[in-house]
Amino acid sequence: MRSHRIRSGPAGAVCAVTIVLVAAVWSAAAQKLSLAEAPAFRADSTLVLVPVAVVDRRGAVVNGLARDAFTLAEDGVRQQIRTFSEEDAPVSIGIVLDLSGSMRGALGVAKESLRTLMKDVNPADEAFLNTVSTHPRAYSEFTHDFDAVLSRVAFESAGGDTALIDTIYGSLKELRSGIHARKALLVISDGMDNHSRYSRGELLERAVESDAQIYTIAVGNAAPYAKPMQMMEEKRGLLFLDELAAKTGGISFAVRSGKEIADAAARIGQALRNQYVIGYAPRGDDRGGRWHRITVKVAGSGTRAYAREGYRID
Repeated sequence: MRSHRIRSGPAGAVCAVTIVLVAAVWSAAAQKLSLAEAPAFRADSTLVLVPVAVVDRRGAVVNGLARDAFTLAEDGVRQQIRTFSEEDAPVSIGIVLDLSGSMRGALGVAKESLRTLMKDVNPADEAFLNTVSTHPRAYSEFTHDFDAVLSRVAFESAGGDTALIDTIYGSLKELRSGIHARKALLVISDGMDNHSRYSRGELLERAVESDAQIYTIAVGNAAPYAKPMQMMEEKRGLLFLDELAAKTGGISFAVRSGKEIADAAARIGQALRNQYVIGYAPRGDDRGGRWHRITVKVAGSGTRAYAREGYRID
């Protein structure tokens, strides 16, 4: 299943929204939770919960659909939907802000992206902030004081090499300690990297197997008169951020102006706040360590359902 980068452009432009959310796997121990958190299921079964977002042809999020509007298949075999809900739950959010030297021409846009997003968070959410430079730097642990997070980076300047992959890799690990079941990582960067120990492949492997969806805001940097090499590097960075979002079931945005920033923040807010959760019981044979592909479809002309591509039980 494919995810598309969203470019928020001038008024009247058609923005295709692809929202792909995390497929979380809960064991039978989830029965101990309240019915509102996890409907009861057989003690000897694994319940796979698939958060899903639905959009119409204009890119608007569609709410209020019934269970029978959805069909779900695992590895090509249609599954019976055992549980179904529509919810707006708090989120544990990790933020990666690129402050490396390659961001000098785009740092103002990056900071504005962060400010706009933080204004729209739910007070029940929690967030931490890590920044990118020659080495990853932790600016805050999980906190509800979002103003304090913003103030920490308000006067920072761009400089140093770019350990973007290392910073995202460590942030995914840190995100596991969040108190909320729903987890998301936001990356604000130009996508370039020249100083990481981990490889792109290692990061993608960790990201795909994480329980978080990754949203990326790619800030344009190269000027119209930029050299071909600079433009190629920027394009490569945008493609990397696009792939990172697509692999984890998130959305990738490209922004260059104030309106595009506002649009991107609004889209992220909608994606975090509006989702369906579909639960089903997969077959119990040979489940450990194997990747299982999930396909979700929704009835209705012009509507599309987006869910993560699959899951693996270790």
